[in-house]
Amino acid sequence: MPFESLEKLWIYKEAKALYIELHGLLKGIKHEYNFVNQADRSSQSACDNIAEMYGAYYYQVKLASLRVARKESYETINHLKKAKEGKILPVETCDELINRYEKLILGINKYISYITKRIPKK
Repeated sequence: MPFESLEKLWIYKEAKALYIELHGLLKGIKHEYNFVNQADRSSQSACDNIAEMYGAYYYQVKLASLRVARKESYETINHLKKAKEGKILPVETCDELINRYEKLILGINKYISYITKRIPKK
């Protein structure tokens, strides 16, 4: 069976695309350093934890990494809501990114379910 690369996993591709897009938007914001730093870090962490999951051998480690990716995705949604309310980023942009993060979370949940079903019963 050929080895599948991480880049073929759609949740990774989407998390990475979201991080790159949000990172680009945040670069132009100078007056909200704490917000920019936290939003950038949570977005990057979601992507990084999916990559970490992919490289893990044990199912429990994979699940832990996916749960962190899901948590960081929710945190990024919270930052986007604050950016929307504070008019730091355009409302339409925030809504689109929030929608994409919600779909990513659904994908992460499905992957958690997929892995959970593969854990051997004792």
